[in-house]
Amino acid sequence: MLKILVKGVKDGEYDIDISSPVEEIEGFFPEFFGEVRFRGKLRILGKRYTVEGIAQCEAQLVCDLSLEEFTETISAQISTSFYANNELYYETKDISEDLRQNPEHIIHEDDKYIDISEDVRQELALHLPMKRIAPQFRGKSFEEIYPQYSADAKPKKTKKINKDEIDERWNELKKLKFN
Repeated sequence: MLKILVKGVKDGEYDIDISSPVEEIEGFFPEFFGEVRFRGKLRILGKRYTVEGIAQCEAQLVCDLSLEEFTETISAQISTSFYANNELYYETKDISEDLRQNPEHIIHEDDKYIDISEDVRQELALHLPMKRIAPQFRGKSFEEIYPQYSADAKPKKTKKINKDEIDERWNELKKLKFN
């Protein structure tokens, strides 16, 4: 879990450097492995907490061109806010995340930590590349990578088959009689 201690912290701006194993964060995509790292700033003003920074994690991907596995660091900009208000907390507690109209997270005033795990998980998942190309193949065309399969490649000479020539393997079938 990526939790930030906020209980007893005064108004101001603070540096954050936290990490957590991928296995401890629920719902992470299977491509990710190792540790999720978050570095950024926490700004506190009254009951409002703003967290901004960069999350990073390693991902094991398969190249779409060569089918080779490669490792890439996925980074995502995180910007989220929390508001400590007991009344709103109890009103929105029973409402699902999808139905909430408020873009900021409502937390209880007595919460000791704020949890940014869900925001980090979602942003890193969104930053997985759609087209996964290994670094050694980036910027190259298919013809450059596999010249033997390009349209310009000379076709292999194949043996011409005489249509009148009968394959000996079928001779046994000629002996079959159907009544």
